[in-house]
Amino acid sequence: MKVRVQNRGNLGSRDDGAIMILAAFLVLLVFAAAALAIDISLKSKDRQHLWNTADAAALAGASQLPDNGVLAAALATQYANDNDPSIVGSLGITFRCLVGDRNGDGQPDPGDVPTSCDSRATVGPMIAAPPFVCAGGTCVSQCNPVVDRCNTLVVDAEKSTQFHFAPVIGVNDGTTSVRTAACRGACGGALSGPVDLILIIDRTTSMSDADLDNAKNASLGVLNYFNPSVHNVGLAALGSGDPNNTCNGRSNGSGDWLLVGLSNDYKNNPDFDFDSDGAPDLDSSSNLVNTIQCLNKQTGTNLGSPINDVTYNKPDALTELISNGRPGVKKGIILMSDGEATQPGGNPCQYARNMATIAKDQGVEIFTIGFGIGGSNCNDGTPVSQMLAAMATGPTIDNCLAGTENTDDDHFFCEPGNADLQDVFLAAASSFESGSKLVFLPPGG
Repeated sequence: MKVRVQNRGNLGSRDDGAIMILAAFLVLLVFAAAALAIDISLKSKDRQHLWNTADAAALAGASQLPDNGVLAAALATQYANDNDPSIVGSLGITFRCLVGDRNGDGQPDPGDVPTSCDSRATVGPMIAAPPFVCAGGTCVSQCNPVVDRCNTLVVDAEKSTQFHFAPVIGVNDGTTSVRTAACRGACGGALSGPVDLILIIDRTTSMSDADLDNAKNASLGVLNYFNPSVHNVGLAALGSGDPNNTCNGRSNGSGDWLLVGLSNDYKNNPDFDFDSDGAPDLDSSSNLVNTIQCLNKQTGTNLGSPINDVTYNKPDALTELISNGRPGVKKGIILMSDGEATQPGGNPCQYARNMATIAKDQGVEIFTIGFGIGGSNCNDGTPVSQMLAAMATGPTIDNCLAGTENTDDDHFFCEPGNADLQDVFLAAASSFESGSKLVFLPPGG
């Protein structure tokens, strides 16, 4: 019996030892799992901070596009450094041109290049244009801000997280990387925010028939670009129009400057294929569309009264925007002219500047377009380009003769008389969407 009892005691000791070994192993596993969970949590926290830093850097940099890529890169780097100095050495900043493919044909939409951005400037005799990659309604290409017009900044950032517990199982650190992109402008889509806009078209006799057709097509292009569910558009003209037949003009001040009030019916029943893509775009029965199409010429270049008529007290753009515009909605005017103001009497160019100032003081954004104005001067000696630049919401730079006016990101544009106005009208329209925003790039972009 003694032997049997002793054997059982030895077996019990061996069982206790095995349990202790198993328990120690389980404690080690639990400790390792806890250590790994803690360190993974640290890495996840660092990754979120990295995303926040990269997003802030991209948004800050994109705020300077498309006119200043050097400053955009510097500002993005500064924001990254302010938020997390440890990632600056691994920071990569590149640029893209992001445009629309709203019809889904796998090609950039006409007008978006060069209106929104232009990555083709680097093209030379032996250099191919950067290819666009299209997916999900947008297209993107590589862009060099030194020579191109870029609207998107991409930030690649990387960060290493030093683990506290995982080194006991041979894992010392973990690396995470993110890519984020921010774009300024419409960025491949139509304007997203509501807008009340009045187009003011010069139809005076100094415009040739071809020039007037050019202006009409540019105006229709804005309607094609806009979304009537959020964008209301009206039409004014100089000279003034016959209230009973808006197609026809009347002598200066005897008619209405405002030809069509703010409207959103321009796409109700599309039957007019504006862009010749085989699909109807605009509703030709709309009073707005019909009036743009039928405008004829009239004498008298009064650039101030169509904005705000304190001389003849006829319906004008400012009154329509204030009286019939939607509360809290951004309000704007795009004014196109091919020459100096000649009416009313006195100093008509100063009068035009004064009326524009009144509108701007009431919160209306004004974009001005000089079409074929060349070296024209007002009667007070002021260059017409300078007058139009002063009328626009500022600050503006009169670069009309330098050939860079349409890429300096202000509210004044100029075009030679034989140019297509549609791109510059769309550039002005898309400028209402002036903020930078985070965007998704098509795969491979």
